[in-house]
Formats: sequence, structure tokens, C-alpha cells
Amino acid sequence: MKKMLLTLPVVLMAAACASSGPRYMAASDPGDYGYYESVIEKNRYRVAYKTKGDEAGLAKDYALLRAAELTLEKGYDWFEVVDRDTDIDRSDSHSHAVASMRVHATTYRECGVLSCRTVTRPTYIEPGITETRHAERETTVTLIEIVMGAGKKPDGGAFYEAHGLVETLRDRV
Repeated sequence: MKKMLLTLPVVLMAAACASSGPRYMAASDPGDYGYYESVIEKNRYRVAYKTKGDEAGLAKDYALLRAAELTLEKGYDWFEVVDRDTDIDRSDSHSHAVASMRVHATTYRECGVLSCRTVTRPTYIEPGITETRHAERETTVTLIEIVMGAGKKPDGGAFYEAHGLVETLRDRV
């Protein structure tokens, strides 16, 4: 029983860490993480989803999910993806150098006629390690353009039935 009580907090912490991945959410501004959309025409929208890291599959799923939700919100039944693009941006957010060295010194007293003083002088410098560290930041943005429609979904093309897609993707993400 004690063993179970000791392992329970560890299991709960591991589960909390595993569930702290990217979240499906609205972006505060178009440059933030999450989804945002813009109107092109009455039934035509551009939907984007931006995630941290190299999460292309997740960004695509989230963009499709938002497109399906938007289609239902606007009173339509299906949508067609007429344009699609995914961009993974890897940029250095900053870099810095770390250097180290060891200074060996000798301390001695110098005395004159009226006073004495203590002097410390370097005797030699031992070179150390110099390294440059880069912090890389990755973002993934999926951008899709959709045209919404009502009634029976057309055959062919990249048509999606909005209600079914929402159910499928909500279960997956």
C-alpha cells in the first residue's frame, strides 16, 4: 500500500507533463500561437494555425478543425480547401559565448621608507574553454483557404463535411 501511495504522485506528475503539449486555442493576434481567420468573401475564408516547434501534422489538423467549426458557425454544411500551405520556421532567437580562464597571482609586500603596501600581480593566465551556444526557436504555420457551401457535399476535390470532421478531429486532438 505504501508503495502505491509513493508512486501515485510520480504517475500524476508524468501525466500532467505529457498533457502539456500544444493546445487548440484562438490566437490573441495574428502573430500569436493558435488559430485566426480572415474573411475573403461571404463564403470564402483564410484560416491559419500557428504552433510552437515542428508540429506540421498538428497544425494541419488544427487548421482543418477550425475551418470545420467556422463552416458550422456560418450556417454551412461543407467546405472545400482551395489553397493550402505549411511553413516551418527555424530561427535563432539568440546566441551567446561562454568563456572561462584561470588567473594565477602572487601576493607580496613592498615596503618603502615611510610605509608598506600589499601588491597582487598575475603570474600567468591559464586559458579555458570558449563555447558558443545557440538557442533555436521553431514555429509551424498552416494556412488554408476555404470555400463553404450548403446542402449535399460535391464529389471529388478537397471537400470536407464539416460536422463529421469536427467529431473526428476532436477525438484525435
